[in-house]
Amino acid sequence: MPSGSFDSSPFDFSGPQAGPRLVLQSTTTVELLDRLLAPADEPAWNELDQRYRPVLLGFAKRLGVSDEDAEDVAQETLLRVVRSYAQSFDRERGRLRSWMIGIARRVVHDLVTGQARRREIRGESAIVDLPDEDRCEEWIEEECRRTVRVRALGELAVTTRFDARTIRAFERVVLGGESPADVAAALEMSVDSVYTGKHRCLRELRKIVARLEPLYELGV
Repeated sequence: MPSGSFDSSPFDFSGPQAGPRLVLQSTTTVELLDRLLAPADEPAWNELDQRYRPVLLGFAKRLGVSDEDAEDVAQETLLRVVRSYAQSFDRERGRLRSWMIGIARRVVHDLVTGQARRREIRGESAIVDLPDEDRCEEWIEEECRRTVRVRALGELAVTTRFDARTIRAFERVVLGGESPADVAAALEMSVDSVYTGKHRCLRELRKIVARLEPLYELGV
């Protein structure tokens, strides 16, 4: 999918569901981490957690980590990011997201290496083979885009002027792949209203996505 685009095809929105719009959404990740250099900045931590936990969960699962272990990977990665940010991130040498990917990859490596050692003790295969950095970057990019889409839909539902029926019609037509005529009949709307609502929602979604993407270093 091109950056910031939505069309009428069904999307894959598996994964954590978006919540209400967060007051720190306009804050870059670097700004969040700068704030976390001071103790007890709970809003900054909450936004960092809600921004990147879904990304890290999806990334860990792509590496073959179980759901339970993926939660541990996400938590440990976020903690290491916050703890090591001031000492090891050089903003002159690269992107913050690439630095975070390196940390996440090391966390997964530590996890699977420990599991491999336990398998070796049991006489099982102990091979540890993680994808290279380019593949990890590709997967993180895809998980960031998925998270942006989920958050954009959540924001559309709770912060825009669209009524619940218009949102539901949009979801059924664009996300569910149902025909406008069937949706109009089911929701007691005119077909024209369904089409109009769809285009208005898409236009608003593109605006939301354009605002969220830079927070994940997408499209920049």
